[in-house]
Amino acid sequence: MKLRTLTSADAEEFHALHIEGVETYPTAFLRSVTEVRATSPERTAHVLDSGKMTGAFSEDALVGFAGLGRNDFASARHRAQVGPFYVNPTFQGQGAAQALMDALVTRALGLGCLQMELYVWSGNPRAQRFYTRNGFEQVGVVPRSVIIDGVPYDDLFMVRLLDR
Repeated sequence: MKLRTLTSADAEEFHALHIEGVETYPTAFLRSVTEVRATSPERTAHVLDSGKMTGAFSEDALVGFAGLGRNDFASARHRAQVGPFYVNPTFQGQGAAQALMDALVTRALGLGCLQMELYVWSGNPRAQRFYTRNGFEQVGVVPRSVIIDGVPYDDLFMVRLLDR
């Protein structure tokens, strides 16, 4: 498994994998599949050129991605937000997710962040266990975080302190 920062050169492959992720796990993403499909190639390229997305590759194929953003406000620069985070089901359990998370932690530390934050669907125990194994703790619940086809879903808010 190889990791690298995604760029606009990866836009087409990223876009296809993003659609796959939202179709496979609609409660794991804020954007609907319709919204992701409607994203222009220029917008996708711009997002990837921001340097916030890391990709996991098996041979030359993109099989997973993870985003890490940081607040631009001085009082909140110590916080990094994880997401989106997705690994193709064929490659789950083979180390891709762990490699992506390790890369995000390294990047967050390099940015001087003191904590990483994420939201995970309350009905996804596998992802919750993964995040817990990686030092994240649940600190809250966001009721009705997303509403999909009229059905509300709660998210857990999880934080990993990097200075402890």
